[in-house]
Amino acid sequence: MQSALQHHKQLRSTDPEQVQSHIAQVLCAHQLHLRNPKQALNTELYYRAGTHLGFGRLRYGTTVHIAPEPLQDFYLLQLPVHGKEQLHLHNQRLDYGLTVAAIINPEQEFDMQHTDTINKLFVRINRRSLEHFFQQHYQRPLQGNLHFSPLLSLQHDAGNSLWHVLQWQFAEASDGVLFDRPDARQRLEETFLATLLDLWPHNQPLQVTGSITPHAIKKAKDYIAQHLEQALTISQIATAADISSSSLYNGFKSFVGLSPMQYVKQQRLQHIHQRLLDADPKSVTVTELALQTGFCHLGQFSADYQKMFGVKPSVTLQR
Repeated sequence: MQSALQHHKQLRSTDPEQVQSHIAQVLCAHQLHLRNPKQALNTELYYRAGTHLGFGRLRYGTTVHIAPEPLQDFYLLQLPVHGKEQLHLHNQRLDYGLTVAAIINPEQEFDMQHTDTINKLFVRINRRSLEHFFQQHYQRPLQGNLHFSPLLSLQHDAGNSLWHVLQWQFAEASDGVLFDRPDARQRLEETFLATLLDLWPHNQPLQVTGSITPHAIKKAKDYIAQHLEQALTISQIATAADISSSSLYNGFKSFVGLSPMQYVKQQRLQHIHQRLLDADPKSVTVTELALQTGFCHLGQFSADYQKMFGVKPSVTLQR
């Protein structure tokens, strides 16, 4: 993870003014102070923006003190992958390193100190997107501003699960093909937002109200059947069924035995199987049919198809 986003370099500089100006454009306005004027900056910034999230890696190469203005429109998750960082928040000094992540909430006053060895990952989380996703995911309004606890250990239980998701997300943002496709990227980002809300302690109650009915799951299945060849997301399906995303997950596990997206893939495979049987191999290709049916990753589609039907898609088409 120390070389994450290697192909998405935004800045490499030893000029304090240039470093301060560029990082302010990606994150927020701040004052940058060198703790040891005799030691020069050697700053590297790597960053890739998505729709609702931005994934970055940052190192300064020397010990610096940063005094930002309070964040307004985003949350900032930070995770050192080398070295240590110090966060001053609410008159508290919080030291954290390799096994601990931190979140800074909007409108909080804070400052930070980076050591000369620090190399950290960060995720810029759009505030409006997260607040909207919360209300859809749990099907209820926020009670005041959404605030996360400042630190989370990544060594045990919830933190360990979040760390696995973070590694996957950074891998996709670095070199994966999914990040380049808007529909796939939206599913990636929704997975991250749901994981963050479910696992990182915050000030909003999470108890789920109401029960999941077979009728709601039928509405979801009907919506999937009608939109099978389009890009589908958890939030779209949940909205169509008038339930929260978390209720959708629980309902499909209870009544179908699959997650919603596993069910979508299963139905798409059944659908394209019939289309391949009905098609004329002289006028259409497997690739054309796969893309029309909503499959983005053709290699994975072929493997999944062969696993379900015992033959390659091309064999079915020739029949």
